[in-house]
Amino acid sequence: MGFRAIMAAALLAGCVGAGPVMAADANVPVPFEPMNPGGHIDHLGEARRLAAAIVAADGTSPKSVVDVGSFTGEFLEAFMAQFPQAHGQWTEPVDNNQINAQHRFARYGDRLSYRIGCASRDLSLGCVPDGVDVLLSSWLTIHQNLDGIRAFHKRAYAMLPSGGWIAVIDHTRADPRWAARLGKARETMIALDLAAKQEGPPVHHPDFITPSLEEQIAAMREAGFGSVRVVWSRLDTVLMMARKD
Repeated sequence: MGFRAIMAAALLAGCVGAGPVMAADANVPVPFEPMNPGGHIDHLGEARRLAAAIVAADGTSPKSVVDVGSFTGEFLEAFMAQFPQAHGQWTEPVDNNQINAQHRFARYGDRLSYRIGCASRDLSLGCVPDGVDVLLSSWLTIHQNLDGIRAFHKRAYAMLPSGGWIAVIDHTRADPRWAARLGKARETMIALDLAAKQEGPPVHHPDFITPSLEEQIAAMREAGFGSVRVVWSRLDTVLMMARKD
């Protein structure tokens, strides 16, 4: 067994029974229930912790953090660890991963609630409670076309208070030449254990085209978010954040 495999096995063994443990340093990989078969390292842990750190750096102390499309809860976990006063809501359209999420969040007790709703990340379906201060989502582009993404951000803007934050981790479309380069580079990064085989699920609707980064940022700005920034990126995956001023 190679060194990396031994370390990965040790990390996984250390988490069994105790549940996932948040790293104190955003540059340290965070053990989690893997999205990628056979993987034991959260390659997006740095991005998720960075999002929480940026909100904290703004002097914000959110009371309500809602993650729409939470999967097993890695993104929301970063905010629960950063903000001990916050209440978090795990949100999924089905309950397949609720048991995994409850295992992850057991140590937070009644600071966490669980909501089934908002299929396809459709905020009009009423899964976001009043008073949300931070809205999180991941892989919006696999569920919505560009019009749906615009609608998501318009509703998010209307829900957030002045000083509220939105953070989205998502895929972006590149032109064919760049897509080929990024694909080859991913193979190299995977071999170095610096990237996952797949960051997020593939598009669920074959007629959807993943929007470019420019189109996604434009959708946020059109909704009213005046200052949108890509604060982290790797290959075709980005973390976009904006504060409602």
